[in-house]
Amino acid sequence: MKQFIKSALLTNGAAASAIAIATMGLFTSFQAVAQDTVQSDAAEGETATIIVTGSRIARPDLTSNSPISIISADTIKLSGATSVEDVLRDIPQAVPGIGGQTNNGNEGAATIDLRNLEEKRTLVLIDGKRFVPYNNDGIVDVNMIPAALIKRVDVVTGGASAVYGSDAVAGVVNFILDDEFKGFKADAQYGITSRGDARTFDASLTYGTSFNEGRGHIVVNGGYTTTAALSQGRRSFSEFALGQADLQPSGSLTDTPGNISDSFPTICSQADIDDGNCFAQFRPNGDLGPVVGSFNFNPYNLFQAPQERYQAHALLKYEFSDSARFFGRVSYVDTQVKTILAPSGTFFFPFTVNLDNPFLSDQARTILSPLDTDNDGNVDIAFGRRTTELGTRDSIYRNKALQFVGGLRGDITDSLNYEVFAQYGQVKRRQQYLNDIDFAKTQQGLLVRNVGGVPTCIDPSNGCVPVNLFGAGNLTPEAGQFIRLDLEAVDKTTQFVAGASLAGDMFTLPTASSAAGFAVGAEYRREKTVSRPDANLVAGNSPGFGSQSPIDAKYTVKELFAEIRVPLLEDMPFAQALTFEGGLRYSKYSSDVTNLVTGGTFANSFTNWTFKAGGEWEPTQGLRVRGLYQRAVRAPNLAELGEPRTSSTGDLESDPCAGSNPVGNAALTQLCLDTGVPAGRIGTVNGPIAGQINNYIGGNPVLTPEKSDTFSIGLVLAPRQLPGFTASIDYFDIKVKNAITQFSEQVIIDACYEQEQDPNGFFCQLISRNPLNGSLSGGTETGVDASTLNAASLKRTGIDIAAAYQFKIGEDARLQFGINATRAIKSVDQPAAIFPSYDCVGLVGKTCLRPQPKWQFVQNTQLDYGPVSLLLRWRYIGKLTKDDIVLNGADPADFVVPVIGARSYFDLSGTVRVAERFQLRGGINNLFDKKPPVVGNDYGGTIENSGNTFPATYDPLGRSFFIGASVTF
Repeated sequence: MKQFIKSALLTNGAAASAIAIATMGLFTSFQAVAQDTVQSDAAEGETATIIVTGSRIARPDLTSNSPISIISADTIKLSGATSVEDVLRDIPQAVPGIGGQTNNGNEGAATIDLRNLEEKRTLVLIDGKRFVPYNNDGIVDVNMIPAALIKRVDVVTGGASAVYGSDAVAGVVNFILDDEFKGFKADAQYGITSRGDARTFDASLTYGTSFNEGRGHIVVNGGYTTTAALSQGRRSFSEFALGQADLQPSGSLTDTPGNISDSFPTICSQADIDDGNCFAQFRPNGDLGPVVGSFNFNPYNLFQAPQERYQAHALLKYEFSDSARFFGRVSYVDTQVKTILAPSGTFFFPFTVNLDNPFLSDQARTILSPLDTDNDGNVDIAFGRRTTELGTRDSIYRNKALQFVGGLRGDITDSLNYEVFAQYGQVKRRQQYLNDIDFAKTQQGLLVRNVGGVPTCIDPSNGCVPVNLFGAGNLTPEAGQFIRLDLEAVDKTTQFVAGASLAGDMFTLPTASSAAGFAVGAEYRREKTVSRPDANLVAGNSPGFGSQSPIDAKYTVKELFAEIRVPLLEDMPFAQALTFEGGLRYSKYSSDVTNLVTGGTFANSFTNWTFKAGGEWEPTQGLRVRGLYQRAVRAPNLAELGEPRTSSTGDLESDPCAGSNPVGNAALTQLCLDTGVPAGRIGTVNGPIAGQINNYIGGNPVLTPEKSDTFSIGLVLAPRQLPGFTASIDYFDIKVKNAITQFSEQVIIDACYEQEQDPNGFFCQLISRNPLNGSLSGGTETGVDASTLNAASLKRTGIDIAAAYQFKIGEDARLQFGINATRAIKSVDQPAAIFPSYDCVGLVGKTCLRPQPKWQFVQNTQLDYGPVSLLLRWRYIGKLTKDDIVLNGADPADFVVPVIGARSYFDLSGTVRVAERFQLRGGINNLFDKKPPVVGNDYGGTIENSGNTFPATYDPLGRSFFIGASVTF
């Protein structure tokens, strides 16, 4: 028995620790409250010691001081999930992060966002070890994790840096792989919607065997997954871009005919001129007239990004002796994800056009002539013309990830064990951006004169072809090919981690029968990223894709940690158990950043302490109270440290200098002039176009770690009077201080014009207006600087509730019920100390971008009858109200949908064992074909909102079916 317990303890290792699922393994995301004993291959009556995620100390029970949600392998199969993203998206402890349903902003990855604290504050592990991030943000693409090898997923919410180090602010997601699989298994699954689209296919082969008389064991797995694209034009509710104020078809003013933004008294009404909403549109003959319609970009965009993924993994264990057991893993993943956006365009970048251009009509020359203020025969125009002739803007992301993990575990004495390990991982990432336009060549091709009756470029270099963007249908294939621009960026991110730990028993108090446990250790980690975009991306020569900056940054961290668990009282009146646990970690960081543009270098270093303290009290059998306080940190990632200032696009609801806002307000008028509005343009400045403006993003090499404090207290019930029933309720409170943030563009604008009111103030200095018309849209010289800095404070509080009950109904049947729910109480953000804080629980809109309802739960009902299992899953998303948080934003009356009602989705699935080695499964997700709420395309941010809804939160695909089969030998 003693030897078996040692073996079980070292199977996944102290660092890999995870709660095993006993009799409730088919429930999705229930809290870890089970008290059942896990049976093993040992002699009857012998049991294995179970280890808990969130601690490096071996535990002889199934309890945890941290609330833990568990997803089993059987649940993953029953849900029809073909990727890890599908598994985690619905758990109530998370809000949907970036993934396959995200169109604009999807970087070809799937992420996890626990507690709505952003993906970078969730730590992702495989068997207790870090997985290599896919980019310089330090975020893991969870679709690189082999779903076919997952034994279970443990989700620990709240700070866990004392145990696992940096990034575990919102929590930890630990994927436990099946390293003991034996035999051969072939699995395949196919999925399709009721409308015959959004197809998915997944296949995998797994082989596991022992060797050398059972001393060694190896598991190898290979998999292939493909997902078909689904455009928003395939669904009636998203066929047209709808306005938020009236749900009527709207769209972008960067349209195919070409629009000019300025003051044209012969075209626009005085009211439009006063409001800064004056645009003139080209006709096919080169004339200018009023704008007719707008560009409907929705049909081009996606609800499901196409993906192709190849995976290969190998797990190896070998027991040399009790004192030396080798463990290792090799993972290789090759993914390609394609996102599609509407065709590119000039997006109101500033262009110069000569008035004697033969493509302009006499009428257009007359209208544009007043803009030639210096009488040189040229005019500068803010021009928006969609280049549909070039096709859609396609982004192709190719990620190749490779990771090696290896180490030794063993016993030093009967009560002392060790682990040493090292791991190396890298992700090579190729990003291709297709079918944009070359800003410089477009400008060159717009300067045209008649030479012998033939339109000819004034500057004939580069094989210039005259470009006629003045009216639909006027861009020739030759001119289109001349201005077409494809771009590329190549990144490489590497990670090396090494560590050693010692764990075991210490003393036993006279008031307890169990020994105190401890774990101590040291870790070293080095992360490095090199990003090399091509010259056009660096220069910002691409209006449709913006720009990227080259990065060369690295940091190292050296850490010491210790953890202790002391049973204080056991088997006493009102104290079946009273236990204390604590932990401490010291970290020293060093970073180096090289600016690949200027060649300059910068080094920084900092230290921090993290800790935890808490305990559990079991006054009587079946009732347990647990509580924990944890200090966690997140060190700045490589992008936050090393990314140079880069031109991009951001969101803005309103601009105080736009339209008639400053007219009659002398102070505001002067401030607008002092911050870049040209003289004479007061009252005619254009506001944000489709809710977007230019911005700048970038890193900051002097950033310091952000700190968080997590407090949780809970109650766990497992009454003997009701066998098969367990329940838990936990309150959590997470506060993040000194948070690394990028101020939203609206926050910066508000701070300048409402609070500082000083053109030399910090926030006003972050604003660069278009020199032509004073707007915040234009070329790379225009925008709001939203680079990173330590400034924000975040607070999340709520209650997690979980319950499970199972019982037999007859000799061969069993019925199980389970629920996992979260009641969010507060989700408070404060961008900086000078700003008021705001609470986004139950709200969504221009300030609260990611929907977070007050209530969210997943409820499962499962019937097992002989070889058949049926599962009915109920996914509930509580109602959301349009936020009334006014950061100089729109009045709530501007939104025609003030309340998004609660949504319930039902999924029905089942498995049947046809023969001893053959199993079929199938299911219907979104059984009743529930459509997502339609709120308009401008409701919320441009990443979370797409297709007039929130496709990551709600189901945009509709009813879908899947069927799969497994064969084992």
